[in-house]
Amino acid sequence: MSSTHPVRVLLLQDSDTNNNWGGVQTMTQTLQLVLQEQGFEVTALSWQQTKFVKLLYEARHSDVLVASHNFGPTYCGVALKTLTRKHLVSWVHGPLLEVLQMSKASWWKRRWLKHVYGYVDRFVCVSQTTENSLLGFLSGARAQSNDSSNRGNSSTTSSGKTPRTVVIPNGLTPLTGNAESFDSHLNKSSSTNLSIGYIGRLSQEKRPHLLLETLRALPDDAHLSVVGDGVLRSELEDAGKDLMANGRLKFLGRQVSNRNFYKPYQVTLLTSLYEGCPMTALESLACGVPCVALPIQPMRELFALDAPYLLAHDETPQALAIAVLNLMRMPKEQVQNDIARIASKHSLPQFGHSWRIAIQSSIN
Repeated sequence: MSSTHPVRVLLLQDSDTNNNWGGVQTMTQTLQLVLQEQGFEVTALSWQQTKFVKLLYEARHSDVLVASHNFGPTYCGVALKTLTRKHLVSWVHGPLLEVLQMSKASWWKRRWLKHVYGYVDRFVCVSQTTENSLLGFLSGARAQSNDSSNRGNSSTTSSGKTPRTVVIPNGLTPLTGNAESFDSHLNKSSSTNLSIGYIGRLSQEKRPHLLLETLRALPDDAHLSVVGDGVLRSELEDAGKDLMANGRLKFLGRQVSNRNFYKPYQVTLLTSLYEGCPMTALESLACGVPCVALPIQPMRELFALDAPYLLAHDETPQALAIAVLNLMRMPKEQVQNDIARIASKHSLPQFGHSWRIAIQSSIN
């Protein structure tokens, strides 16, 4: 590679369609911007819609291939690497073992995936939970990180070799400077409504049915707005007819994020069965709105140190409702300080710096 030009990155991404939205798409766009800010020359192409001849041409004129997630873009990346011998980095957004279990992937699919992943030079994982799951899949059992000090920006192990995996938590740009969104009942009359939001897909792995059960376990002045769409929407609307009739539940459909996206809510909820590094939770915190979650491993990784009260005691809707009520009794200043501290750990400069090291160590 010549030292007279910036490092050239071919970013392989999914097509931008109405059915393809959410955290991965948002983070792919963010990655392109931060890599450009770090001095990389980035060409972003849809692996589905771009003719393979074009992909091959761009791969040959790139220094490194980056797959925006570890399925379709990585498969395409492996084909391009085989033909061009360029280095391939695969971005892993969720716990692979859990994803494969949910999709009921066959033994043959799992074996084929292991073969494909053998061509990847570097995996970038969004959380320790995601890295552990990937390593567990590759080794055939649950595994711990090959070196816990690799989190974020390390490029070598204690033996001096570059590891195949590195953890780089998602970075985010705050959607709003609205630092006064959270308001506890300490500062409001007891008759004031509690406004709750959920932002995300209405699909099986998100367990949105728990939202309705949580709302039923809360006082009658609690109201829930569901922002998002998915295959379970009609089923949820049917199950929540009584709540909708009482004005406690609204389905708002898919919305375009803007600077006031989280402003209407005092708290948001997360009920997922699994996550990688959930962007809706991070965006909520960055906007000054606490997110209360079920205690799955990635949420413990995110909240346990700085704000453990944002985690329910177990994975039941009753425990989630209790956590929401306990949050409302917390001093406002403490909550704001705690969630701001969590959000600060996901700054874009750190995200870009870590990615720069990960790519440069992959091609050197």
